Amino acid sequence: MGELAIAGPIALAALDAWPARVCVIDDRGRLLIANRAWRELLQQCARESRERSGTDGGCPNGPWSVPCWPGETAQAVDQAVRDILAGRRESYSCEYDCRLGGSEGWRRFAMQVQPLAAAGARMLIMSHDDVTEQRLAEAEHKTLERRMKQLGARMESIREEQTAVIARELHDDLGSLLTMLRLDMAITAEKVVQPKWMRVKLGQFVEQAQAALAVLKRISSNLRPATLDTLGLIATIRWYLNQFSQSTGIGTTLQLPEYVRLSDISNIAVFRVIQEALTNVATHAGATRVAVVVSKKVDKLVVEISDDGKGISETAKRKPDSYGILGMRERAAYLGGTLAISSEPGRGTLLVLEIPLDS
Repeated sequence: MGELAIAGPIALAALDAWPARVCVIDDRGRLLIANRAWRELLQQCARESRERSGTDGGCPNGPWSVPCWPGETAQAVDQAVRDILAGRRESYSCEYDCRLGGSEGWRRFAMQVQPLAAAGARMLIMSHDDVTEQRLAEAEHKTLERRMKQLGARMESIREEQTAVIARELHDDLGSLLTMLRLDMAITAEKVVQPKWMRVKLGQFVEQAQAALAVLKRISSNLRPATLDTLGLIATIRWYLNQFSQSTGIGTTLQLPEYVRLSDISNIAVFRVIQEALTNVATHAGATRVAVVVSKKVDKLVVEISDDGKGISETAKRKPDSYGILGMRERAAYLGGTLAISSEPGRGTLLVLEIPLDS
């Protein structure tokens, strides 16, 4: 084929060392240069041609065609070569499966065709890279990622179930005991007249029991708000924002749709993200106001939480021990959504959660 005369011994040796199949085509679609990997392909092509027809011809679609291409792939590549030579397109790429020698099994190849400028002549360079292991690794990674998301969702579901049980037992069992204890002490305090110090002490016990009941109710609600199961997500967000403002002194602004339809696990996850985000605001932001906007956009639920605090740096967002941010991202991921955080030092922080509706 005159490879040495055209490319020179050094250039051809470099091409021969390249594991990819590489060839150069002239402006008439003729094969000018082919490296060792390509020449081995041509030999394979000749063998398959002999097996099919008993002749020793080359590949039926041209000297640069691959014998295992289906007809539509061969036509697409042929047309792409013509278009690039005519200047109608800049390049072309595709992937195809090919069985090598019948013994190595199917392999995946990525092909690229690009123009090659050489002393004014219009030529094309065509390369075929074996990407089988890469595609298998990508598929395995996607499978592992999907399984990890499923595992994360299952673990989250189990944790929420356990949290709900603990909250219910705290509210029902321990709450009932404290209520009865408070009532008994209140009744006893009314009956005790003398000594006065005992009456005063019993009154203090009643107040402490009432305070313990309030703490128990707050802990139970934080673990799992009863409104989430009875009144739904919107009512729970409204209740939580009110509690947040009262306990922290941070002003809140709230915009909510009238109704949102989500699965139980999505309701819990959205509430947990809002809960974690507001906890971060109260703990780290130094903010005086926070705004929560929940809206429906086409097929997505969008939650935006913004504050006027000191902001968060990119380094802090990427810290490996930022478990709050990591947890929010994981919740968004296993719901098939996204969570983005944008911030500038001294200019507050904006968190945006997007998840599919009816997920």
